[in-house]
Amino acid sequence: MSYVDAHCHLNSVELPTDIAVAISNATHPADWMTVAHLTGQGGIYGAIGVHPWRIANLPDDWAEKMRELLLSNPNLMVGEIGLDKNYPDMPTQLDIFRTQLEMARDLGRVAHIHCVGAWDKLLMVLGVAMPPAIVLHGAATSPEMIRALSRYNTYFSFGRAICNPAHARVHRALQATPQNRILSESDSDVPTDVIGVVQTMSEILNRPLAELQNTIYNNTMDLLKHGQIA
Repeated sequence: MSYVDAHCHLNSVELPTDIAVAISNATHPADWMTVAHLTGQGGIYGAIGVHPWRIANLPDDWAEKMRELLLSNPNLMVGEIGLDKNYPDMPTQLDIFRTQLEMARDLGRVAHIHCVGAWDKLLMVLGVAMPPAIVLHGAATSPEMIRALSRYNTYFSFGRAICNPAHARVHRALQATPQNRILSESDSDVPTDVIGVVQTMSEILNRPLAELQNTIYNNTMDLLKHGQIA
């Protein structure tokens, strides 16, 4: 069984032989067409969106263009979108995030979410604009928040932070995540970075590596079905 990279930023149309599936996320309108062209090629899926770090100086028609591209590419998901307390203009972040989440809901697409320190605001928006499923990428949060988000159709994607023994919070989050909601990611343009992530996850969960690989693959396929693209 090969590995799955559920959140990455690819530059190539060809996946390494060890990677069965990769989901490449765009973070700004300038990246959207690149990801759209990658989608459907050899195990690559794609998502387009506006990241909270890149909300400045957006074109006035960004939301209209995003909707048009999603409508013309039914296999595209929404992402990477989200909220980040460490970056300015939270009101604008919230407005852009809500617009994209509503788009995901209305078009029946999975949404890939970045969240740093804005958990109350994330839960507030999810309460009124919930798409078919969401992926919380880089799931470095508390077990309590894992449980709160599990009330929604949430998948939790763990990345390279899990490999740092000092990041005990991430380890606890993984241990608190339902087995049918665990994903793995590189969050980079090097999908093979996910191999060490899954190996460390296997050790933390005390599960055979091949069994965890199979679980993550099946979870990813289930995620894609919830997004009506499998």
